[in-house]
Amino acid sequence: MLNFSKGNAKLGTHTLIFNLPAGKTCPGAMFCKSFAAVDSNGKRKIVDGSHTEFRCFAASSEVQYDAVFENRARNLNTVVEYLQISVNHAADQINVALQHFRTRKTELVRIHESGDFFNVAYLDAWIEVAKRNPDLKFYCYSKSLEFFMAKALPANFYMTASYGGKYDYLIDEGFFTRYSKVCMNDADAAKLGLEVDHDDTHCFGDKPFALLVHGTQPKGSSWGAAIRERRKNKQFSGYSKVTV
Repeated sequence: MLNFSKGNAKLGTHTLIFNLPAGKTCPGAMFCKSFAAVDSNGKRKIVDGSHTEFRCFAASSEVQYDAVFENRARNLNTVVEYLQISVNHAADQINVALQHFRTRKTELVRIHESGDFFNVAYLDAWIEVAKRNPDLKFYCYSKSLEFFMAKALPANFYMTASYGGKYDYLIDEGFFTRYSKVCMNDADAAKLGLEVDHDDTHCFGDKPFALLVHGTQPKGSSWGAAIRERRKNKQFSGYSKVTV
């Protein structure tokens, strides 16, 4: 069965989260392109893309934690097997797992704290799952923007375009008005006229917003320095319940 987790450092247990391997399932990623790879000694390490400016926090966690790496890899392998049968079969099985993990308190489903929509069929499966569960709100960030261009999303499916990928021009041309952009700190976000989102509430609005970089960054990088400065100033936010 596919695996969902319940909540994380900033989201409560009323949110289910479905994850795939970072980077490896993100065809539209550029500036945050990183993934966990296993070397010849069986140890995991971070591999950055040719255009990477800051590392994906989710890729770092796959290097650090065995269970995280294994669960996300298992989810991907299982989903691919389901899709080889049909989109409907994949939707059926995603929904089976969703019903298994949800509780009476479940309100939100975050698709991909880690990973992205790696092809159109996979996106179609999730759209079908959202249609079958109108009492839940499904939301995601995505750089696979070309997959969404011809899609009519159900009212309970919220996609935030993630800036920093191959298809940023679609955001620039106005096709996606709700988008997120990663910034180093609050001051950088303010210069862009963006509010900083700390708990995913902006994913249900209609305006662009900023996210602050976090996770393990390359030694000596300006992004890493920004994280250390924010930690020093105690500017990291904890969990806050999302209300929509």
